[in-house]
Amino acid sequence: MHDTHPTTTEQTEFSIRAFRGIEVGLGQADPVAAIAAKLEAQHPGHLILVQAGKFLHGYDRSAYALNILKRYKLKLVGTATDPHLRVGFPAGNFKRRLWPMVAEFGIPYVVALGTQANGHTVYVSEQPSGNASVLATVTDELIRDTIADLRQRGELNKAAAKHLLTNPDTAGFKLKSHAQDLDTVLLQDVIKMPRDVRTTYGETLRATMARIMRAVFAFGLEENKPALLRALSADVDLLKHYLTQAPRLSPLKLNFEHRAGSAVELGRLVGGLLKAQQVQP
Repeated sequence: MHDTHPTTTEQTEFSIRAFRGIEVGLGQADPVAAIAAKLEAQHPGHLILVQAGKFLHGYDRSAYALNILKRYKLKLVGTATDPHLRVGFPAGNFKRRLWPMVAEFGIPYVVALGTQANGHTVYVSEQPSGNASVLATVTDELIRDTIADLRQRGELNKAAAKHLLTNPDTAGFKLKSHAQDLDTVLLQDVIKMPRDVRTTYGETLRATMARIMRAVFAFGLEENKPALLRALSADVDLLKHYLTQAPRLSPLKLNFEHRAGSAVELGRLVGGLLKAQQVQP
């Protein structure tokens, strides 16, 4: 692998605004998508990944390929007039994740690491027999069809959220079932933690999850649902923050991607309910 150090002009061009990599949804412009598109034009046939905060993001053709090959979850991001497919995973030790893919499928990759303050370093994998045909099968039409499908699902989710508001029992069940599943797997994780990690990091997870569960169980009969949902949303965000620390805890064995994905899905449901109520005081 070799790395290409951008010039001052390139650093400015490729500088990105750091933001939480798994939070952005359709309706907010994603500046990293433009960076990925420029790199794809320079390196056709490569998987393109760009750092955004603590995550690496792949867009459109690269996102679709990673979804098919590695089952990474697709997300629809960008604006209504400029939508994109996106996948994301923690930036730490990206070589461990990508090298097996290069070996198995022969797909080279480009990774741009950096921050807004310092610019980016672009790493291009050395793959003389790069299999460009894999990404070539992901056509523009396929990307458009997938975006249309995700957009339709989003409209269905909005309708479902509005339905939940008029059916508190159903809403309570949806929140409870998802939160209970997450609570169970996190409890199993905490039990397996080394004692020192369990009494510090594990207790923090349990305390945060306990507040989430209390709010979830109170939702059905709560008169001021917007206030409860705002508090619940803050605790879910806090839980996601703690989960992002897991990969840096060396003695901790935690299925980070599954747990973080479950927390994000819980946050999506809470956020959908808040939007459907227009956050009324």
